[in-house]
Order: sequence, then C-alpha cells, then structure tokens
Amino acid sequence: ALATNRQFSEVQACTLAVALLLGLFLPGIAAEWAVGKKLHLMRQLCSRVKRGDYRELLPVPNESSEGDAVDPVLALMRDMNWMARHIQIREQDITRMIDDLRQSREAVRAQNQFLTNVNEELLAAQAELQERTAELEAACRQMETMAMTDPLTAIANRRCFFEHLERHFAARICRCKPISLMILDIDRFKTINDTYGHQAGDRILMRLAEVIRESSRDKDLPARVGGEEYALLLPDTDSQEAIAVARRIQSKLAVSQFALDSRELATVVSITVSIGVCTMVTLPCWDRDKLYSYADQALYYSKNNGRNSISFYNPDTESIAEVRLN
Repeated sequence: ALATNRQFSEVQACTLAVALLLGLFLPGIAAEWAVGKKLHLMRQLCSRVKRGDYRELLPVPNESSEGDAVDPVLALMRDMNWMARHIQIREQDITRMIDDLRQSREAVRAQNQFLTNVNEELLAAQAELQERTAELEAACRQMETMAMTDPLTAIANRRCFFEHLERHFAARICRCKPISLMILDIDRFKTINDTYGHQAGDRILMRLAEVIRESSRDKDLPARVGGEEYALLLPDTDSQEAIAVARRIQSKLAVSQFALDSRELATVVSITVSIGVCTMVTLPCWDRDKLYSYADQALYYSKNNGRNSISFYNPDTESIAEVRLN
C-alpha cells in the first residue's frame, strides 16, 4: 500500500509539473503562432501589392484603432492596408496620367500630320502661284513687247519710239549729250502699192526695216511711225555720225533690188528713200516735239527737192540744207 501510494504521488507530481510547464509555455507558443500567422498574411499582402493586386487586404477589425497601441502587430497590419490603398490610388493616378499623356501625344502627332499636310498644300500652292506669276509676267512682257512693236516690220512702233525719245531727252538734260533724229520716207510708195499690190508693198516695208536695223548701231532705236514713214533715234550722236548712218542706209538700198509680181509679169525694181536729219546740241532746244518737227521739215525738204536725198535741219540757224556727197 505504501508503495502504491508512493507511485500515485509521483504520477500526481509529474502531472502537476507538466500542468505547470504547460501553463507557463502554452500562452507564449499560442502567441508566437498567432504572430507568425499575421506575418505570413502580411508577406502575402506585400507579394500581391508587388504584382499590382489590391483586391484583398489584411483581415483586421473595423473598429477604431485606439487599441492598436496595445497590439503593435494589428497596428502594423492597419498601416499596411493603408499603404496598399494609397499605392493603388497613386498607381491609378499614374495610369490615368499615362493615358492622358498618350492621348496628348496622339493628338499632337495628328496635329503635326495635319500641319505637315497643310504645309505641303501651301508649298504646292506657292509653287503653282510662282508658276502662274511667271506665266503672267511672261505674258505681260509679251503683251508689252507687242504693244511696243510694229507687227509687220518687227521694229519699234510709234508709241515705243516717242517713249524712248522722252527718256533720252531727260538723260540728255542730265548729261548734256547731243541727240539726233532721222526720219525716212519711201519715195513713190503709193505707186508701188497701186501697181504691184499691198503684199508687194509689205515686202518692201519689211526689207526697209531690215536695212535700217542693219545700218544702225546697238544704241539706236529704229521705229515705224507711219505707213511708209520710219524714224531712227540716235542718242549721244552728233550731226556727222547721224549723216554717216543715213548714207549707209542709202548705200544699202541702192544695191537692193525687189522682185515684185505685177498683174501681168514679174518685175525687178529698186526703191529710194528721202531722209531728214536733225541734231540738237545747244541748250535752247530741249523740246522733243521740236526735234521731231525739225527732222520732219528736213524730210519734206528732201521730198520736195527731187527725193532720194538727205537734208539736215540746223536748229541754231533754223535752216535746212541738202547734204551733198564730198
């Protein structure tokens, strides 16, 4: 009995010792298990946040966080939920900003493309405008040339002649240079027209224009100022040079023959011209109309004194004399 009691007492003592040990260590183990589980949940949350998954947060009570100071792990879990929500909000804001930026870039790209297309259209329109402008300028020059050119003889017409005469007179005033004018008229041209027809007369008019152009200098201006009347403006030319040009014209015409078809047979004829020349050197005679009038008077002096001659009007003495060959 004593042995049995002793064994029972030992068992009770062991049981009591185990109970004491469990009482001492079991709360710590339970607490450690609970903290480890929460840490595992927090690690899972961090892993989800790194992947951008914010659908599941940490399970924490919804009550006020006044007791979080008692349980720091619970406070940490609440803070982690707060950070996860704010990270989600920031990511959403950044995503919206990226989308807005992408849309803005697409809008800018579309605007740039539109501006590029408009610029290309403007360049094309500018090129076409330049082409049209060049065409218009060429047409204007052609019209101006036509307006200043005799259509039959292709030399200057009356309008062009008098405009040049006006300009040369202004230049003469500035430079005090002499200026000469020669007026030519075909002798008995009406008889040629009546006998051989107007087409034959036109050939003679064209040939005379060629002779005048060939006999004059580059700075001179030949022009047709009337039916069979021509003028030759000789700027910076004294009387001796002007008479030399008139003699060249007469010499060329003297060796020129024209084959004209009459109503019955072909005939070879020669033509002559009467020429009037005037040169202005001194100051009193600045009037262009006087220059033309003086040369015209010299022309009629030649026609009234046998034709086929050169007459010179002297403005200083207001006299006309036929130029004789030396």
